[in-house]
Amino acid sequence: MKKEKIAFITGAAKGIGKSTAAFLASKGCKVYITDIDLPVLEKTTKEFKKEGFNVVASLLDVCDAEAVEKQIQKIILQEGNLHYCVNNAGIQGPIAPLTQISIEDWERTLKVNLSSVFYCLQSQIKALIGLGGGNIVNVASMAGLNGAALGGPYVASKHGVIGLTKTAAIEVGAYNIRVNAVCPGFINTEMIDNVPKKILDYTTNIRVPMKRIGEPEEVAKTIYWLLSSESSYVNGHTMVIDGGMYSG
Repeated sequence: MKKEKIAFITGAAKGIGKSTAAFLASKGCKVYITDIDLPVLEKTTKEFKKEGFNVVASLLDVCDAEAVEKQIQKIILQEGNLHYCVNNAGIQGPIAPLTQISIEDWERTLKVNLSSVFYCLQSQIKALIGLGGGNIVNVASMAGLNGAALGGPYVASKHGVIGLTKTAAIEVGAYNIRVNAVCPGFINTEMIDNVPKKILDYTTNIRVPMKRIGEPEEVAKTIYWLLSSESSYVNGHTMVIDGGMYSG
């Protein structure tokens, strides 16, 4: 009988992170879910427990490098292993022209979306090397592949996540560690709540060949595939999940 896989996910209280945690748990993983929003995290944990999922919840500010390191070490101490890491926590950031974005908003978006991934990767890679390997998936975005008017901080941060992913994959592939990223398009989460309806309608009806918005469960299944042995020779790649939008 195979021992259960141990997984760690940031930003797991809702959206893509929540769906990923649920899918991994449904596959028999023991999932350490973290988030900065304690009330929502507690609500999600209750839902998961009701489903019979094996989850452990912890409050975590991914912008605190020391806290991230302590969380990874806590998992290793308790479990003696760590197989899957999903660095998902992120924010939309300000929607405005570059000339109107405050320094504070710029720095906050970059810290939450990019610096946190760096902190997580540092801690995870050190741990996984000592454990003999493991797999990491970073959640980027289609915004990390192109420019997008009025989304400068978010775009820059997600470009950075893709760069970190590729760099990490090159550095640690020889240690039996794979690092990949997913680039979701428009997904049905709270992240698109502030997107004007006319943009969503245009995207759905004109830009996306499949004529619909994606669901977080669809991203979760792709993340699981990248973490699993089914993708054993996939390393340093960005998997676009957009219904075909990026194709044309």
